[in-house]
Amino acid sequence: MRLIAPVLALIVVGSACSVQDSPNRRDETDATVPATTETADASPEPAAADAGSVGLLTVGDSQYSLVFDCYAPGAGEILAIGVGTDPLTDTRVEAYVQAFLGTPYFGVEIEAVGEEPVLYEAALEGILEFSFADDVLRVDDVALVTELDLDTLTGIPAGLGSVVVECREYLDELPADFVTG
Repeated sequence: MRLIAPVLALIVVGSACSVQDSPNRRDETDATVPATTETADASPEPAAADAGSVGLLTVGDSQYSLVFDCYAPGAGEILAIGVGTDPLTDTRVEAYVQAFLGTPYFGVEIEAVGEEPVLYEAALEGILEFSFADDVLRVDDVALVTELDLDTLTGIPAGLGSVVVECREYLDELPADFVTG
């Protein structure tokens, strides 16, 4: 009995120390991102295994798995546009992440079945900080607002949002209707 306790302790400590050194690196076998809306009895749906770039979007307490198009027009700037549908509620979600030095932007449009779409945008009073390493674009804990008024620079507070996008492929040309503000 005395031998079992130290061996068990070594197994627990050893498994706790087996975390990868670089959390932004992806394994070649990791090809799915779970799609979930947080509910007690829902099980996650995996994204398509052949999906190009993928990401996980969080708005408040809800999470959505999206397929993204990543654009790399140059100078270290990244544009990621994601689309997805929640498999449990049929809610359509679009995300727009513009990690440009002079004009950063983070916006999400969520359209529940039978309802008007709601546009969530980053509040203007904070600094929008993106990180990009190992083909992973990330923005965390963004204060979101609805009904953003550019004249008064105000909106209705709508909680926090974040997005993590794994860009597996890049498009060089920006979308034809792309306009920077």
